[in-house]
Amino acid sequence: MRLEMKSFIKRFVCNFIVFYVVIMITFKMIFMICMVPSVSMENTLKAGDILIGTRFDRKNIKRYDIMAFEMPDHPSQLYIKRVIGLPGETIVVRGGSVYADGKKLRSDFVKGTMNTSADGVYRVPEGHYFMMGDNRNNSYDSRFWKNKYVSANAMRCHARLRFLPFKRITNHL
Repeated sequence: MRLEMKSFIKRFVCNFIVFYVVIMITFKMIFMICMVPSVSMENTLKAGDILIGTRFDRKNIKRYDIMAFEMPDHPSQLYIKRVIGLPGETIVVRGGSVYADGKKLRSDFVKGTMNTSADGVYRVPEGHYFMMGDNRNNSYDSRFWKNKYVSANAMRCHARLRFLPFKRITNHL
């Protein structure tokens, strides 16, 4: 009996260690869990929502993707915003609308009518992105930062799934 118990404990500990290592590697290289810290992405995301993002596809960034990234002015802070401007584009924010190289961008996800306090022209450098929140009147985003553009290297994950709260689970981000 004693030998069986030692064998059971040994198997349990080994299995636990293997499970722990697999989970750690999975969340270090494949997935990321993050919490929406503010109301800047409403109505798409609400403050306190928990998201699961994918890390492995950070190089395949498209306009309108929702990304978690290191904030350029404070790299220790993780922000979640929508990609609006792509590398090399000129973004114009004017009169409540946003244009990329002269083409008016979608705004069906934007909460309310955007005020004109941050109207301007922004030239996105190569290897960088221009980010905005969906709640444009209550979003501290590229329009207001000292360093206005997010480096591709600062991108941490694509937001893919709202996991919590359970009543609002969705993968349509």
